[in-house]
Amino acid sequence: MRRVTKKLLIFVLGLLFTFIYCEFLVYYVVAGQCSWPTIEQPHNDSEVLKAFILADTHLLGPRKGHWLDKWRREWQMHQAFEAIMMIHKPDVVFVLGDLFDEGEWSNDIQFKDYVDRFHRLFPIPDETLMYVVAGNHDIGFHNNIRMGSDRRFTKQLNSTAVQFITLKDSHFVMINSMAMEGDSCSLCTKARNEIIKVGGVLKCSENPDFCYEGIKKVRYSRPILMQHFPLYRKSDETCTEPDAPPLSIRNKPFRLKIDALSKEATDYLVSRLKPRVVFGGHTHHGCLQHHEYRTSESSSLPLNFYEYSVPSFSWRNRPDPKYMLVTITPSSYSVNKCGLPKETTIAVTAVIMIVVVLWFSIRPKRFGR
Repeated sequence: MRRVTKKLLIFVLGLLFTFIYCEFLVYYVVAGQCSWPTIEQPHNDSEVLKAFILADTHLLGPRKGHWLDKWRREWQMHQAFEAIMMIHKPDVVFVLGDLFDEGEWSNDIQFKDYVDRFHRLFPIPDETLMYVVAGNHDIGFHNNIRMGSDRRFTKQLNSTAVQFITLKDSHFVMINSMAMEGDSCSLCTKARNEIIKVGGVLKCSENPDFCYEGIKKVRYSRPILMQHFPLYRKSDETCTEPDAPPLSIRNKPFRLKIDALSKEATDYLVSRLKPRVVFGGHTHHGCLQHHEYRTSESSSLPLNFYEYSVPSFSWRNRPDPKYMLVTITPSSYSVNKCGLPKETTIAVTAVIMIVVVLWFSIRPKRFGR
């Protein structure tokens, strides 16, 4: 009887540990395998900014998806986010749009619940900052933005069409991609005016000859551009990252202003802001693009920068969600792309652990001579 009780205890404790590992600890184990990239150039440690970048969480709303799928995906993202925050302790978190899956169709009460749920799932400590940009699932594509949907996103998530943020002398410009349509709507007009102002501040900081009375003075550093859409490109054909889109869709032509910014909007942003690096989401896949532009002000020296497409953070969109850890100084940056555990890996691990537990629970005791 005592032997049966002992085996039952081993079985129960083994199952409990399997559950704890697969539902909690695995996220810490995987997050701990990634680290902050280092800056090779000489720098002042006080200027180093550690940024955690994620995109496309797509929290389900009241209309789509099964409640069990909704609960499961949110649990996974919450545990992964908590593990990343605890292990890596970033200074700032950037979320690059499509926070919600049904934001554009939600009424005000549902949207308020969405925002509250987002903050519950992705909590940050008081010393950490968080900035978000709107995605098409949050407020709708440009031609489908309902009256008030952009306004409530701006108000409840403190995210205007253009945000100019300076952290440790590094500048960030966060853009609402739907405001880059290029027409005369109020959203687009307001965004263009703000971009002109930001461009003026940056030009003044680079060359005092362009300063005027009352303009904001900052230390010059080429800004980091963040938005939901990728910059102009015809397709993902040139994407060769391991997490790039499958070959079956990689060559599919992009619908401009839906899958990526138009060439006109891209040229406008690049000429006004002269970014040193660009981060975006939207495609749910990884991509690294090198851009070379010749602006009217620097026709002799081309403007070179890289653009990173951040894969989705949700298991609903890909089997291997990703995020980025970026170390930033005013003159340099370094990017490390990190993965989250695959569901298949978790399932196989659980099966192996259960088999081991069963073996220890039912194996016959061997008697020595």
